[in-house]
Amino acid sequence: MEETTSKKGAKKAEAKAKKEAEKARKAAEREAAAASSSTGAAAEDLAKDNYGDIKTANQSSTVEYVPLRELGEKHIGQTIELRAWIQNSRMQGAKMAFVELREEGSWAIQGVVAASAEGTPVSRQMVKWIGGVKLESFVQVEATVQKPLEPVKSCKVSDYELHITKLYLVAPAPEMLNLGLATANRVVGSLAEQDETADPNVEAGLNISEGAPVASLATHLNNPAMHKRAAVSQAIADIRISVEDLFGEYLRERRFKKFHPPCLIGAASEGGSNVFKLPYFDSEAYLAQSPQFYKQFEIAGGRKRVYCVGPVFRAENSNTPRHMTEFIGLDLEMEIQKHYHEVLHMLEGVLLYIFRGLTVRCREEIDLVRSVYPSEEFLLPEPGKEIRLTFAEGQALLRSEGPPEYAEVKDDEDMSTPQEKALGALIKKKYNTDFYVLDKFPVDARPFYAMPDPENPKLTNAYDFFMRGQEILSGGQRLHLPAELEAHIRFKGLDPQQPGIKEYVDVFKSVGVPPHGGGGIGLDRVVAFYLNLPTVHLVSDYVRTPKRLSP
Repeated sequence: MEETTSKKGAKKAEAKAKKEAEKARKAAEREAAAASSSTGAAAEDLAKDNYGDIKTANQSSTVEYVPLRELGEKHIGQTIELRAWIQNSRMQGAKMAFVELREEGSWAIQGVVAASAEGTPVSRQMVKWIGGVKLESFVQVEATVQKPLEPVKSCKVSDYELHITKLYLVAPAPEMLNLGLATANRVVGSLAEQDETADPNVEAGLNISEGAPVASLATHLNNPAMHKRAAVSQAIADIRISVEDLFGEYLRERRFKKFHPPCLIGAASEGGSNVFKLPYFDSEAYLAQSPQFYKQFEIAGGRKRVYCVGPVFRAENSNTPRHMTEFIGLDLEMEIQKHYHEVLHMLEGVLLYIFRGLTVRCREEIDLVRSVYPSEEFLLPEPGKEIRLTFAEGQALLRSEGPPEYAEVKDDEDMSTPQEKALGALIKKKYNTDFYVLDKFPVDARPFYAMPDPENPKLTNAYDFFMRGQEILSGGQRLHLPAELEAHIRFKGLDPQQPGIKEYVDVFKSVGVPPHGGGGIGLDRVVAFYLNLPTVHLVSDYVRTPKRLSP
């Protein structure tokens, strides 16, 4: 019995050994065939016309170009063309590579390139070459749209992927980027505009931290192309333009007419020293620090309501996160029929329209920005319950409920920035809003053209608007009678005959000008404060400060 069992075991072992040997032989044959195929492909590269430099490759195509925004179920199985940046790539062995292709903003999709056994339309050489293309290079791609096995979490277009059959290099990126995309999409580090190299852990303006490094504001601004490629930067820029669009929409619906004031003027218009002077042929010129005079000229010229959008220049050596030497102003001016609060309410209305419009038009962009720069939702007052305090009431609130250092603030002295922020915190706590108005500013805190309060000459019919405790708008009623205007100019210690001011006063002497008022809004501040960004410099397309004049 034992002998029979032993023979059966021997036969089983022999059969198993033969099976393993046959398996090994077939595996060796496959490896040899693969090696032979690889050698042949290396010699021939049957896919050589499907990749490479677009200037030399045969890249002509009749396939449809489909933007990633429009990609849908109907495209599955179709071959499309895409022009995009290579955002990321990784090799998966020698035969496959994955690339993330970004078209604009955060619109990116996963591309897959896999070598076929025949070596066409994709060869191993093609896979290797695509895997080696530098990040942020611009490429032209032909690919078949397919469904991935599971959603691609790293890409905005997560429900589709591109099976690449052709890829041409349109514009190569350098070997090393000064600012990588992952870093550009992170919160800025130091807000200094010039990098300091005293910290041994800081190299090229980058702070090495967990994940992608964090770049300083200076590094961002010194690398504008990569800074602007970041999805968060493009989202901020889109929100900024939406604010401008909403501003114009609201006013045009209320019969406001747009005009373009000049940036070059012949004299320092408001009698101050915060103007930029430059040679102008045989004389001197100045960059306009405000369109104020020209808005009033339009009213004098018969326009009932006007607005303008354009650059404003301030030669102020203020190096803070809320100041720039050039910024975009949103300005309006209108005739007053009965009371200057008609203007205040118009300005209040346009800003509330902007804030409410942003939540609808830019929800996706706002959420994207807040994923990088976390902030609370911007709180608005309930309709009909807008918060309007007099300047004196604001100071009284600071004295009674504010920090101890503001217990003695005066009603006839302008507010400092810390005072504004402290008052904003009190108003938010008391009224549950981030947006409010202070009216009746003291005469010493307003320019010479501000209308004094008829009932109290120490005050003016002038106001400021605030967001999160920071000023974003100044405005009020203007003096429109020339005699009163000249008297107030002298009261302010200025000469009504001095260049710039004389021409302004002469307009009011030349015709009868109706009562009017207006205001000027800082576009960049509105966006920065709405999103609660650490600096207004992240909003400007091209920042200008006392320390920055390029790019």
